[in-house]
Amino acid sequence: MARIQRKVAPSKRTAGLGRAQPDGPSADTSRVRRTVSLKHLVRFTRLLSTLTEAGLPIMRNLNILSDQWPEGKFRDTILDTADLVEEGQPLSEALSQHPEAFDDLFVNMARAGEAGGVLDKVLVRLAEFMEGSQDIRDRTRGAITYPLTILIVAVCVITGLMVFVIPKFAGLFQEMDLELPAPTQYLIATSDFLVQSWWVLLLPPILFLAYRLIYYRSYGFRRWNHSFWLRLPLVGKLMSIGQISRFANTFGTLVSSGVPHLRAFEIVRGAITNEVYREAIDDIQDEVREGEPIAGAMEATGCFDDVVVSMVEVGEETGELDHMCLRVGASYEEHYKRTLDIVLKLLEPILLICMAGIVGMIAVSLFLPMFKLLSQFGEAA
Repeated sequence: MARIQRKVAPSKRTAGLGRAQPDGPSADTSRVRRTVSLKHLVRFTRLLSTLTEAGLPIMRNLNILSDQWPEGKFRDTILDTADLVEEGQPLSEALSQHPEAFDDLFVNMARAGEAGGVLDKVLVRLAEFMEGSQDIRDRTRGAITYPLTILIVAVCVITGLMVFVIPKFAGLFQEMDLELPAPTQYLIATSDFLVQSWWVLLLPPILFLAYRLIYYRSYGFRRWNHSFWLRLPLVGKLMSIGQISRFANTFGTLVSSGVPHLRAFEIVRGAITNEVYREAIDDIQDEVREGEPIAGAMEATGCFDDVVVSMVEVGEETGELDHMCLRVGASYEEHYKRTLDIVLKLLEPILLICMAGIVGMIAVSLFLPMFKLLSQFGEAA
C-alpha cells in the first residue's frame, strides 16, 4: 500500500521541488545553490553506501532511507529520486534532477560508479570524502566562533561604556567643575560624538552588508578580494593550504572513481571557493586539453608549490595520479588543521589584550580626574 502511495504522490512532490522532466537535459548543477545541509548529505551518503555495499537494490535503499528523515524537503527529494529509479532511470540521472541537494560532484561520481559497475565502492569513497569535508568545515567554524564572540562582546561592551556610562561621568565632572586631563577630554568628546551622531553605530553593519552584496555580485571585486587575502602573511597561507587540500582531495576522489580528467577539472572548479585558484584550474584544464602534462600546467599557474607539483608529476609517471592526489590532500588537510590552530592561538590572546587595553584606557581616563581631586584634598589637609 505504501508503494502505491509513493507512485501517486510524485506529481505533488515534483511541483514542490520543481525538478525537470526526466527525459530532458539535466541543468548545470554547478550554478544551483545547494540548500540541503551538508550534515544531512553526509549521513545520507554513508547510509546509502552501507546499504548498497550490503547488496540491496538502489530503489529499496532509497525507500529505506526516506524513513530516516522527518517530513520535509529532503525526505521528498529522496522519495522522488526513488520514484525516478523505479521508472527506470539510473541513480545518477535521478540525482541530477535535484541539484539543490546533490551537486555536480555527487552526480558524476555516481555516474562513474554505475559505468564501472562499482557503485558501492564509489559511494563509500564519496561518503569518506564528504565526512572529511564536513570535519574541516565544522572545525573551521568552531575555531572561528570563540574569537568572533570575543570581538562582538568587546564591541558591545565598549559601545555601552561610550554611550551610557561615560556621559554620566561627564555630567558629574561638570558639576564638580574639575579641570579634566587630556585623555579624559578626548574620551568625553568621543562619547558625545557617538551619542549625538548615533547613526555612526549603524555604519559597520551597513558596510558589511554592502561588502557582501558587492562580493557576490561583482566578479572583479571578489577576485581582488581573494587575491588580497592570499597575500596576507598568515591568513593567506592558511587559505592557500585549504584550497590546495580541497583541490587534491576532490580531484583524487573523482579520478579514482573513473571520472575523466577534463571533466574532473570542471567539477573541481565548482568545489573551489577562491577565484584565483578557479582561474588556475581553468588554465590547467586548457593546457591538459592541448596535451600538456598536469604537473607542468599546475606549475605554470604559480598557485601550487613544488611539493604538490612533484607528487602530481610522480603520480602521472607511475599511473597512480589518484593516489598521489589523495595523499597530497590528506597531508595538506592535516597541515591546514595545524596552521588553523596556530592562527587561533595567536588571535585569541591578541583580541583579549586589545579588549583589555581599550577597557583599561577608558577606566584610567575616567578615574584620572578622581585621582587629581584626591591629590588636591590631600594637599589641602
